[in-house]
Amino acid sequence: MIAAACLGTIIWLSVSLKEQYQVNVDVPLSIDGIPPGSAIRTPVPSNVHVKLRGDGWRLATLLMGPELHLALPLEALVSGRHALLTNELADRFAVHPGVQIVDCSPETLSVVLDRLSKKNVAVAADCSLSFDNGYGEVGPTTVAPESVTVAGAETLLRTIDSWHTEHRTFESLRLSLDADIPLVSGSPFLLTVTPAHVRLHVSVEPFAEQTFTGLTVQLRSAPPDREVIFVPPKLDLIVRGGIRQLSTLTADDFVVSADYSVILSDSTGSIEPTVTAPPGIQVVGRRPDRLTYIIRKPS
Repeated sequence: MIAAACLGTIIWLSVSLKEQYQVNVDVPLSIDGIPPGSAIRTPVPSNVHVKLRGDGWRLATLLMGPELHLALPLEALVSGRHALLTNELADRFAVHPGVQIVDCSPETLSVVLDRLSKKNVAVAADCSLSFDNGYGEVGPTTVAPESVTVAGAETLLRTIDSWHTEHRTFESLRLSLDADIPLVSGSPFLLTVTPAHVRLHVSVEPFAEQTFTGLTVQLRSAPPDREVIFVPPKLDLIVRGGIRQLSTLTADDFVVSADYSVILSDSTGSIEPTVTAPPGIQVVGRRPDRLTYIIRKPS
């Protein structure tokens, strides 16, 4: 029975592979002969999408053989000349009789050269973070190195001020995070980035709340012939942050202020003061939330 099944399979394959088929393949593309000190500044695809037709045996032999590749000499593409990729591919597939090129995308290709240049740009981390209950990030997310070198056509580099990492998602963090993250790769043939990876660091600590009392409200931008009395003159702050960071803070690390222009434009008789807290510290409450005030001339 096994022998009969194998024989049947072989007969079915021999009959089926004599039929005509169409297949789609992506053929890697390279540009040869770019002179030193020059770079391509026009879009060039990394692959050419090709539709092939032929009998099953010939297509199977082609696809299971060495990897297909299309290398184009630069002299066929510069000075405004367009290479007809269908013809270029036909020359490459001439060694495979019985296989026809039905279509390819793109159909034509040309390149424009520019002076090769390099530029150091800041790294922008593209990541989504979430934390386990009772934990949070302390301080800013950092990457090392903070900048990378981008090389490519001078015209393209003028529009680049930063370079992103690939997107990563980290969930339910309870411990500080250190991870190697690859940078987004440059467009094929256009830009190269060095180094290709950066080290992402996120400090994570258990979070707690703490109250700082008796913070004086500072008045800003008041004219010399006016003074403002706040009622009450001081307030308390309820803040949230990492336990270790909170243990190092005092009331002097927070600034509570009100701008004179905000008071003049107020029509309710009370204002909400501005609070400046250290990085990584979240203000979750104020007592009181709003302050009443009296404007008078200095005595």
